[in-house]
Amino acid sequence: MKTMLRYLSPFIILILLFGYQLIGQVALFNPAEFEKNEGVMLVWDYNPSRDSITANIAKAAQQAGKVWIIYYPGPAPSDTTEIKNYLLSRGVLLMNLFFIPSYTETLWIRDFGPMTLYGNFGQGNERYIIDMGYGNYNRPKDDSIPRQIARLWEWQYRDLGLEIEGGNLMFDGLKRGFASTRVYEQNPSYTPAMIRNILIEKFNQDDFTFLESLNNSGGGIWKHVDMFMKVIDYETIMVSSYPDYLPDYPVIESNVTILESLTNAFNKPYNIIRIPAPPKADSTWATTQDDEMRTYTNSLIINNTVIVPSYGIPEYDQQAKEIYTNAMPGYKIIMVDAQQLTPLGGAIHCITKEIPAPHLVRIVHRKVTGRQEFTPEFYLYSNCESSSNLQQMWLYYKINQAETYTRVPIYIACPQNIGIIEGLMPGDTVHYYIEAISQQANTTYPLSAPAGYFTFWFDQAVGLDDLHQVDNDLQIIPQPNDGNFYIHSDYTNELKKFLIYNSSGKLVFKGNTQNQQQIKTNLPNGFYIFEMESNKGSLRTKMMIAK
Repeated sequence: MKTMLRYLSPFIILILLFGYQLIGQVALFNPAEFEKNEGVMLVWDYNPSRDSITANIAKAAQQAGKVWIIYYPGPAPSDTTEIKNYLLSRGVLLMNLFFIPSYTETLWIRDFGPMTLYGNFGQGNERYIIDMGYGNYNRPKDDSIPRQIARLWEWQYRDLGLEIEGGNLMFDGLKRGFASTRVYEQNPSYTPAMIRNILIEKFNQDDFTFLESLNNSGGGIWKHVDMFMKVIDYETIMVSSYPDYLPDYPVIESNVTILESLTNAFNKPYNIIRIPAPPKADSTWATTQDDEMRTYTNSLIINNTVIVPSYGIPEYDQQAKEIYTNAMPGYKIIMVDAQQLTPLGGAIHCITKEIPAPHLVRIVHRKVTGRQEFTPEFYLYSNCESSSNLQQMWLYYKINQAETYTRVPIYIACPQNIGIIEGLMPGDTVHYYIEAISQQANTTYPLSAPAGYFTFWFDQAVGLDDLHQVDNDLQIIPQPNDGNFYIHSDYTNELKKFLIYNSSGKLVFKGNTQNQQQIKTNLPNGFYIFEMESNKGSLRTKMMIAK
């Protein structure tokens, strides 16, 4: 780090030292599901065929956050003691388990439950509830849940002003929301442009994308986006795939084309991952609206855990788990049987509702993965948004087979924070994650860290297969240097030809020299191979220039 700071201008150093003061309060922020949450809300259904699903979700989720179970406070088949006993019998612990007395009619809390955002109402940033319209289904108790929760927790409450269910709203956390065109059918007195503008304003988005409803893939009247897509991070969207002979195949592929044409908050195309939708128990797929719709995108992300529906079809279930595992490294992927839910029109996501963390702190970072152009010093850029003062950011990294992470500070600057990995070599593989600590909370990106991380690597130098076969008989002095250096070898007492290659194997400098004679170059910072003729034959060594 010292070598890097030595070459920064005084202005930049001032920004690095005092840039944290530039972090402002967030006036309105709509978190994505994959960002940090306090916990998840469920409804106790009082139905033996579905109580086990609720228990299995609670068991998986309570390791990652709180679990609130809404129970019926009036005359009901079970009180909280009986519910607790049932949950305990299914392996659920009392840890992180809470009960909320509220009136409901169904278990589909994703659709009617509280939509929680962060806002500033004069007392600093706090969570508040937006109530989406759910008045067309003769379920007044379900429709009242956001108001009940707002009163119970003494949160601010706002009305959306549109009829739309939570399962038909999805966000990338930074700039864009998604819904299906069913919202047009639900709000006939509004034009599509008016609906778009309301959603952009209420949820503080830059844009809103409406995807064509799947009218012939089952699931009933709902036709929600969460039945065929899942946003898993700021840059990545998972989308169902279907056999090409199904009636909605052209529709889903057209939606994928639309998604591929969009840019994320980093002005890059979204990464689209396809996940095959499983068939029904009779090995066929739905071809009408009223049929059963099975899907793996109807999952729940709760901090470092992903709860994915399963259907008792090993080849499809295992494939889905592998796709999630590869797409979300380090996350705990837990499958929960949803066969009792999909005939009713939903799955895991439909009966859960995440509640964001009490204090906002999130890391906005365009992840670096895959093959990268070699540089001995790799810069990683990020921003951090927090509802309280940001105290520290850390970069953790491992190179190749290292067992433990190296921790280095991230310099908090404007417009972006800077973390640096030094001393890299061609052929290296790097695993890294980022941590942010504010006065009130902390977080990592990815949330699965340290088990999960981002990985990038460098190729070996092109055309120099024996790159690492260097000679101890040839030394560069000093090392590293500023492009001006001496050589020392017992085998170069007379004038000899030398060649300098960059990390890609390209010849970038050549000349003639002899022992103890200074070589002057104007090469930029980087890693190089110095090759020289000698009485012993060709000698080769590594060299680093760091001005």
